[in-house]
Formats: sequence, C-alpha cells, structure tokens
Amino acid sequence: MKILLIGLGKFGTAIAEKLLSYGHEIVAVESNPLVVENFLKLLREKGLKENLIKICVGDATSLLVWEYLDLGEFDLVISSLRSSSFNKTVCEIIRDIYKNYDLPVLVFTFDNSYESFFSNYNCKVFFLPDIAATFVEGFTLKNIVKPIGIGLGKNEVLEAVVSLKSPYVRVPIYPNRLRHWRLGLVYRGDKIILPRKRILLKAGDRVLILGEDPRVVLEVAKAMALGQPQFPLSFGENLLAVLKKGELYYLREYYYIWKHSRIKNIILFSDIKDKTPLKWEIKDDNFLKALILENPARYGIITDKKLQGYFSAGLVSAPYRRRGFLLLHNYNLRKLFAQETPFLIPRLSFPYRKILVSLNCENPQGMIEQVFELFQLLDGEKLTFVVITLPSLLLPEKEKLKVEKALSLVEDYIKLYGLRSKVEIIRREGNPKREILKLLEKHDLLVVGFLPRKVGLFEPYTPYLLAKSSRKSVLGIPTEKAEEVT
Repeated sequence: MKILLIGLGKFGTAIAEKLLSYGHEIVAVESNPLVVENFLKLLREKGLKENLIKICVGDATSLLVWEYLDLGEFDLVISSLRSSSFNKTVCEIIRDIYKNYDLPVLVFTFDNSYESFFSNYNCKVFFLPDIAATFVEGFTLKNIVKPIGIGLGKNEVLEAVVSLKSPYVRVPIYPNRLRHWRLGLVYRGDKIILPRKRILLKAGDRVLILGEDPRVVLEVAKAMALGQPQFPLSFGENLLAVLKKGELYYLREYYYIWKHSRIKNIILFSDIKDKTPLKWEIKDDNFLKALILENPARYGIITDKKLQGYFSAGLVSAPYRRRGFLLLHNYNLRKLFAQETPFLIPRLSFPYRKILVSLNCENPQGMIEQVFELFQLLDGEKLTFVVITLPSLLLPEKEKLKVEKALSLVEDYIKLYGLRSKVEIIRREGNPKREILKLLEKHDLLVVGFLPRKVGLFEPYTPYLLAKSSRKSVLGIPTEKAEEVT
C-alpha cells in the first residue's frame, strides 16, 4: 500500500515506523527540516528500510507542495498535524481542490473543533484525548469496552462481558426483534457466533452491542456486564408525559418514578408557560431541572413514533379517567397499546410497595426481566405474579406450555436475586379481568404485558380491559409474539 503521511511529529513518526515495519511505501510531507533530519536518523538506528519512504520538505497547507504529489498514486492519506485548522485545510485541498472523494483520509488531532466538518468531508477522525479517555473509561466501567476507530466512536458500538447476574442470561434473545439495540457478534471462548434468530447468552460471553442511540447502548451494556437494574433504559432514557393545567398533581407520581428508576429527564407537554406552578407540587430543585417543558398539551403526542425517538422515550404517560358513562382520553388508551414503548397510566397509587403482575398476555416471558428490574429499583415489599386460565381440562396444550415456561422463568429470577420471601405466584381458574382486579385491591401498581397492536373497540383483550378498569396505576410493558418464544 502506498500512503501519503502529512506531518512527522511524535505521532507521525510513530505511525511511519509501524507502516514501514509492515513494508508499506510512504511519501511524507514535513515543513521542519530539523524534524526530517531527526526522523531519518531514527530510521537508521532502528534499521528500517529508507528506500520505502520519500520525504517532501514543505508546508502541506500550500498548494505549491501538492503540485509535486500525484493523489492518484496513493491508497491512503494520514494527516497528523497538531493544528485542526491545518488538518482541515489538507482535507479541503483533497476534496474541494482536487475533487478526489474516493481516497480514504485519516486525521489524528488534539482538537475536535471541526468534528462536523471532517464528518461531512468523509474523513475519519481520531481525537487523541478522546482515545486516552476511552481507555480510562474501560477501567471505570468494569467489563465494558468502547471500540476505537469504529463508527462514530460515541458509544454506538460497545463490547460487554456478560455477568452471571445479568438478566440477559435468563431469557432467549431474538436479534431481529430488538427495537432500540442489536447484538452484533457473540464471542464464546474461541468461537464466534453471529446471532440470527434466537440466542441464549452465557456468563462470560463477550458481546458486541450496537444501536443508533448511544445512551441506550451504554445502559444495555451495563445491564449485560454489571447485572444492574436499568429499567427503562433498554427502551430509552426519558419519560414523555402530557398534563394540562388542571392535572399538574400527577407530577407527584412522575417525581416518584423519576426518583426510583433510571429515567433521566421528564419531557412534559403542557399548556403552562414556565415552571412556576410546578413548584407548588414538587419542591425538589433537581427534579425541576430534569423537567423539560414542551408543547402542545395534546394527549396523542406521546404515541408519535418519531417524537419518541427524538426524545429517547423509555416511558410514556398521560392521565386516563372514567366518570360514569363519560370516557375521558379513551382514544389515547387504545393508542398506548398500539405503540412499542412502555407506558404508565397514573392514578396516584404510589408508592408502589406492592406490585401485581398479570401474566395474561401473548408473551409473559418477554416482560418478566423488566418487572424484576423495576421491583429492585423501587425496593418493593411484595411482588405478586398472577395468571388466570381456563380449567385445566379445557386449556390448550400450547397455552399450558406458555404458562409453565413463564412461571419457570419467574422462579429463575427469584433464585437469581434472592427474593423468595418477597415474591408470590398465584395461579387460578376463572375470569382473568374479574380475578385480577379483585387481587389488585391489595396492591399499589398493576403491570400488564402487551403485544403492540390495534385494539378493537369491543375486543375482549385482557391487558387493555385491565388497564381500562383498574383503580390503581398501570404500567404496560411491550413484548414480542408468543409464537417466537420456545
């Protein structure tokens, strides 16, 4: 490979040594004759082949120098000038003056002030202080490594070693159905696995995690490597809520959720103009700083997929109340079941000391991990899983298998987290809605799983009916199709 190397400072010299040792041919440009003299002396001392390198003494930001360089001869350009503005000029000469858009350009710099410029000019930038910080970060985040020189280098690609306590070692992962992150490769010993349809991770596996939102990727990596509860960060980091002026008292429940989960900010769509009225509800200045006011106060806005992505929504919420035959916000409730982000229907039943989880959904296994994460974050007193089925003789074999696998997974998590004294499993026969609502009277929060779908107006869909009729707050967690869980 023939390489054009701009600058023979400390980094340029180190790069040149490495390239020459591999037998690459180099043309170097350096403006300081003394630096060139010292470099040639170093080559002789180390016994490197001088015939593989030619040096042009001159200013790489001057077009006169480039008259002696034929860009068509080179396979790669490396610019390691100390000033970002000089590196910027080099890129402009190659791309704008000589109209060469195919030649790869690598830039090593101490200053990231032209980061967007280099990106637009298709130049790969290595910000040297950031590389050093990345290595330090690898020691502070145990078993999490940020690859260097891959992608944008902003945590959108991470490697994590799976911990024995990680919740991801207890459930099958379907790579093609993950919404906000992906599994790249899995390294198991000397074996490389490319996840396609389904994989069960094992403790000690090294996994590459990818995603368009670096914040989500980092939190998933933490859950993989540290076994720490991260709800709802595998979906997103913020709570999107809609409250009108007469509903600001619901902020007290959002404050409770914010304090007891990994939610970073509250994005509040409201018709208020400033935070003054909010201070009457919440006295905590840190919470008010984490509260971001947006408008308009339109309930359906939280189900907008583009908006959820823009604000990194990990949880969405809007009030829902029934008064006699008058259904308030009912249209919004059905929309919540059609989108793919967890939702909260606030009914001021916090603190959530006792949590009831309905396993009457398409894929109960798909929500159990998040339930245990949330229970730990809330430091709850009692966690009850309930499943209501038809009589055993009438229950299809497929449904029996689904229930048994879900309950088996619950038992695995009980053992994993040592929660035997706090978790109860109730299995009954009868009407799911009636039996679950009866049990809910002694609990503070109802959790339902749902397969994102359109719910018909008169359809007997159990999770929707429970959320609609509950007098306690309801948390909905999206899951995948039951048919894919084996």
